[in-house]
Amino acid sequence: MNRSSTVLIAALLLGASACQDQSETADSKPADAKASNATKDTEPANAPAPANAPGEVAPAPAAPATPAAAATPEAASGLDLGMRFAAFDIINCDSGDTYCQVCKYGPNPKIMAVGTIDDEQFKADLKQLDALVQKHGEDRLKAFAVIAEPKDGALVTPLASRADLQAKAKALRDELGISIPVVIPAPKGDAPNGTFETHYNITASRTIMFADGRNQVKYSQVAPSDYSELEGVIAQILG
Repeated sequence: MNRSSTVLIAALLLGASACQDQSETADSKPADAKASNATKDTEPANAPAPANAPGEVAPAPAAPATPAAAATPEAASGLDLGMRFAAFDIINCDSGDTYCQVCKYGPNPKIMAVGTIDDEQFKADLKQLDALVQKHGEDRLKAFAVIAEPKDGALVTPLASRADLQAKAKALRDELGISIPVVIPAPKGDAPNGTFETHYNITASRTIMFADGRNQVKYSQVAPSDYSELEGVIAQILG
């Protein structure tokens, strides 16, 4: 064999050895790296998130925001709609008896009108309310008027002036010729009538409230310009 042939054979042998080394190097990569590369090559760019594993609870979707409830407007004086008449003692200005007028009327729908003794418009209110009672019948609709003492922006229990106010309230009923009772809040000994002052929260004369047979307030107004709305509410309750 001549020298050129020998060199050619040696070159071929070296090339084959290099190819074998490259193949072994490629095959020696970790299996997980190869798998990772394969996944990257085959997974679409916008693939969905993987499903939850068996037994795994999917997180609940966020609940839609609930709009805040509108604030219920408060009555300017007296009870809000939906509140209830509470029992409180009064002094009947005709008989002088002390009792609870709300309790005495029991399950009858009832009107409670509160005002001051010198309010001329309140006097007109009482005549109209008495006429409403006569229209619907005293056996179906009740009403009473509470005369209270104005003090520091509220109508309160008369204490030192109780006897004087009681006499004036009796004279007022006779003057108006009305059949509904006219009363004053009864003191608790020498103390104010807490239920009348804190529960009813009367801040203005001519506070007119109407409650159904469960004493739930269905109408509450201060100084109404007319009584058409009240008449409509009464008609709905009485049927």
